[in-house]
Amino acid sequence: MDPERDSLRQTYQLSRLGFAILSVSLLLACSTSILSLVAQFGGRSFAIWVENLWWWRWIGTPIVWGCLIGTYLLWGRWPDPGWQRRVGLLVVMGLVDVILWGFDHSDALRLRIGDVGHVWLRNRLGEALGWAEFALLASLAGDVIAHLGVERAREASKSTRSLAATGAVIWMILFCHRTAWNRGWPLQGPRRDSIETVLLALGSTMIWTLTLIQVTALTIAATRESSRALAEMDMEDRRDDLFHSPSDANASLLAPQYNGSPRESRESFNDSGN
Repeated sequence: MDPERDSLRQTYQLSRLGFAILSVSLLLACSTSILSLVAQFGGRSFAIWVENLWWWRWIGTPIVWGCLIGTYLLWGRWPDPGWQRRVGLLVVMGLVDVILWGFDHSDALRLRIGDVGHVWLRNRLGEALGWAEFALLASLAGDVIAHLGVERAREASKSTRSLAATGAVIWMILFCHRTAWNRGWPLQGPRRDSIETVLLALGSTMIWTLTLIQVTALTIAATRESSRALAEMDMEDRRDDLFHSPSDANASLLAPQYNGSPRESRESFNDSGN
């Protein structure tokens, strides 16, 4: 047994599990974002009907906890300092999201923390964290996919991060424009939005949805490529096994062929970290 190879296999396995959990959570988040777009484009009655369903109020639970658990599984998977910093920052943001989720569901969970207040500020803080999380997740997924041999992974990751940065700027403008600064502390939203604010909010929601879909696609691709790498390693192990059967020796002829090898690309990963 090769300890280094076993360690690499475990890294791929935990990375696959982490990105798989993230993918499921982000897919659920996509449904909420698309519903918000439907409401803004004239389907408000349908959106209200969905939001009144008994289970919809808990849709954020698997999103928040799934993102935290999935990110935690990525922590320490690669020794690159840039990877560790980005994952550590994501874990901290995930913990903040969990705290905000606890405030929103404190009554149902019987946490007895009282009225925290600052609803407007809490919601805006969650949005701000979301833009940063998009950029970090796209960066991590892009690194793993590129490490596993997909040539255009870094370009896709970069374009997603650029879109997240654009959305963050629009969000900041919208936050400064919508906050009723003259009403003092705690910060509150406007009593009525102007037409300019409505259009800006619609643009922000559209960019949020597009960015979320792209990040979800990257995490799904990272899950798929990790599975491919593990399958390839299993094939190599069977081929190198001195006691393999003749049928196992010829099994690779019937299996799909992939370019590159985790063993060959392993050394290039540390050099590609941000």
